[in-house]
Amino acid sequence: MLAAELSGARINKASRIRDLGLILTSRTAGSIERKMQNISAVLDDLQLEWIDGYKPLSHYQRSLRSVIEAALSRDRRVSETLEEYRNNALPAPMPTQLATTDVLVDAPSVARGNARKEIAITTGPLGALRDFQNRRLGRAGEEWVLGVEREYLTRAKRQDLADQVSWVSNDLGDGAGYDIASFRNDGSPLSIEVKTTNLGRRTPFYVTRWEIEVSKRSPESYALYRVFDFRSDPRLYRLDGSIEQSARLEPTVFLGVPR
Repeated sequence: MLAAELSGARINKASRIRDLGLILTSRTAGSIERKMQNISAVLDDLQLEWIDGYKPLSHYQRSLRSVIEAALSRDRRVSETLEEYRNNALPAPMPTQLATTDVLVDAPSVARGNARKEIAITTGPLGALRDFQNRRLGRAGEEWVLGVEREYLTRAKRQDLADQVSWVSNDLGDGAGYDIASFRNDGSPLSIEVKTTNLGRRTPFYVTRWEIEVSKRSPESYALYRVFDFRSDPRLYRLDGSIEQSARLEPTVFLGVPR
């Protein structure tokens, strides 16, 4: 079901649940659907996509994770579909031009103590590293943000500002420490660093030392836009100000030179 959905096929979830009910005769349809939600929770913890409509339900058995990991390693169709989905640099089609406010959601929180983490910035599985290395995906996300920022300012009746929004990393290269030069609707400048993934909101991302430094120098005009679900339903959350203050940074990659 997951592979079919990521490939763009329509799936009849109710029909699949009925089919499973014929096999799992001791379970009700509701019980099977809750188990599907447990599967989604495992996939979510693995930073993988899950079937739309089966919101993750945690507190699953430890053995379920082992079974799912084994199934993913055996089933090349699912793993290959996931890989293709992650690397696809085409955004979901938009029937009308969206503005930033149309796609903005709250940033995921970080639970404290023994509670389950929702996000761990700059750490986690290889998905974050693949996003960081996928320049085509990064450029596509930047271009998408360029469009939603211009639309936001146009709707705010600031066409003068919308006309000045620029794609800095495309025009001048990556040395600026941010990707988009935009504005707030009061005319104050906004430097936007864009991080894009085809995976979900909780997927961690990488930042560079230079991006952190630039955000510290001008925190009042700096924002990191985390674009997620880019291939299926692109949305974003934003972290304003110094990245050191708005995200939990964990060192995972180090530069080494001979002593």
